[in-house]
Amino acid sequence: MLRITLSIFTVLFLLLALASAIIDLSLGYGLNDVGTIWWTLAPTSLQVAEAIISRYIDPCGLFVALDCPPLLWHPIISTILLLPALPFFLLLAIGLAVLNKYLRMREGIHGWEAWVGRWRRK
Repeated sequence: MLRITLSIFTVLFLLLALASAIIDLSLGYGLNDVGTIWWTLAPTSLQVAEAIISRYIDPCGLFVALDCPPLLWHPIISTILLLPALPFFLLLAIGLAVLNKYLRMREGIHGWEAWVGRWRRK
């Protein structure tokens, strides 16, 4: 089940890399960052995600008694949103594909057996 989920996310990140490459080529000025791509595709969801993470997931926003500045959105997620989209999504896809391959090798599924399936094993 984990390998199927990793495969789905690998394909998803490859499609996002392809979409960001198309957006980069159509706009014609260098690499866009993850936040710009997200804002281009769905601006409302970016604002909703910031509100939900800042209010309900971030421990500093969740517990007023902590009295600390926001931790999760501004230093962490905003930094990720400023990374170039194409290399970011490609590296995520490659990393998930390598992890999926490692899990396959760890389970002993090699080569043709990975495609045929486990029904041939006794």
